[in-house]
Amino acid sequence: MYESNTLDPSTPTYVLSNLLELNVDTTTLSTTLLGYDAYSSQFAHDDVARTYCHISSQLPTGYRREWGGLEIIGGGVEAGYAGSPLVTLSCRTDGQVLTERLQPTSLGLQALTGVGRTRARQLRDAGFTSRERIATTDIATLAAVRGFGRLTAERVQQSAQAIANNEVVRTTEKPLPSGKPVYIDIETDGLSPTITWLIGVLDGSSADGEYLSFLQTDPDEPAGALEEFMHWYTTTASHRPLVAYNGWQFDFDVIQDHIIEYCPQYETDWTSIYRFDPYQWAVKDGNAILPGRTNKLEDVATALGYEPMAEEITGEMVARIYQQWMTNQSSATEPEWNTFEIYCEDDVRGLATVYEALKASSRIVSTDAPSRDTGASTTQGQLSDW
Repeated sequence: MYESNTLDPSTPTYVLSNLLELNVDTTTLSTTLLGYDAYSSQFAHDDVARTYCHISSQLPTGYRREWGGLEIIGGGVEAGYAGSPLVTLSCRTDGQVLTERLQPTSLGLQALTGVGRTRARQLRDAGFTSRERIATTDIATLAAVRGFGRLTAERVQQSAQAIANNEVVRTTEKPLPSGKPVYIDIETDGLSPTITWLIGVLDGSSADGEYLSFLQTDPDEPAGALEEFMHWYTTTASHRPLVAYNGWQFDFDVIQDHIIEYCPQYETDWTSIYRFDPYQWAVKDGNAILPGRTNKLEDVATALGYEPMAEEITGEMVARIYQQWMTNQSSATEPEWNTFEIYCEDDVRGLATVYEALKASSRIVSTDAPSRDTGASTTQGQLSDW
C-alpha cells in the first residue's frame, strides 16, 4: 500500500477512504462495519511500528471507535445533504483528528462581513471571485461594484483582509485596557448553571504564561473553586484586568451570581474588578474584525496560529459529563479531570492569542471616510455557540 521511503514511522499516518460503512441490524440491534475484513487485511503484514488513523467518508461525523485494533473515524457521510453542515477534518501531528462543522454561508465570499447572496453575486459579476483578490484590490475599484459604495467596500475589504491574511484588522483607535491581563475561562453544569466547578486562569503570555486550575470535583461544595480563585486574585493579581471571551454574555455574570449565592464575602472584591470581553470589544462594539470562519474563540485562535492541545471536546460535552457526575458520583461516571483542565487551558491560551493579536494590530481604516456607528454587530450568534 505504500513505498517504504514515503512514510515517516515516527508520525501518525492517516488513511482516508470510502471503504468502510456502518450496517445496523434493527432486529438484533447490532452494528457491523461493512468492508472491514478486506480493508484490515491490507494492514495485516505491516511490520513497521506505526500509528494509523483510518478515516472513512462513508461514516457519520463524530463516529470514533476501535475495530479489531484499528482506530476508525467518521468523515461525515451526511455532510452537505438535506441542510446538514459541511465538515472539515484537521489531522494533527499528535494523532488527534479534530472535526469542525461549517455552514455553507461561512465559506467563500459569503464569509465576509456584510456579504450575503446578493452581494456575493454582485462581486462575482464584477470579477471578484476570491477573498484574496478583494483583500488586495484598490478600494475605489471595489466601491464601484454595483450596489456597493465606499463604506460597504471598506467593511468588506477589511473582512477579506482579516480572513485571507489570518490577522486582526482594527477599525478604530479605541485602546485596549492598560495593565497586564489575567485570562479566565469557566466550566459549569450547563447554560443555566448551578455550580462553577472549574476556573482556568492564564497568568502571562499565550506561549509561556503560567496556567492555574481552580477545580472543585465535589458538586456538594459549590463555593470551592470560586473561593480559591478569588483568594488567589485578591492576593496575587488585584487591580489587573480580568479578560474572558464572550464574558459579558456568560462568564462574568455566572461568577457574580455564584459569588453572591455561595461566597458573598467576595462580592465587593468582584464588583471592583475591571472586566474586559475581547469579543464584545471587537465584534459587537465594532473595534476590530477577527479572522476565522466564525467569531467563536477556537476558530479565531486557530486562524491566528494557536494549536489546541486537547482532543476534540466541547463545552456542551463537558457540562453534560459533569451533570452525570452530579447525579451519580461513582467510579463509572467520574470525569477525567485532567482532560477537562487541559481543555480549559486551551481556551485561556487561545484567548491570550486573540488578545495579543488585538494588542499588536494596527488601525486599517480610511482617513477620509465619514464616521459610522461602530456598535453594530458583524456576526450573529447564540450563547450555545460559545
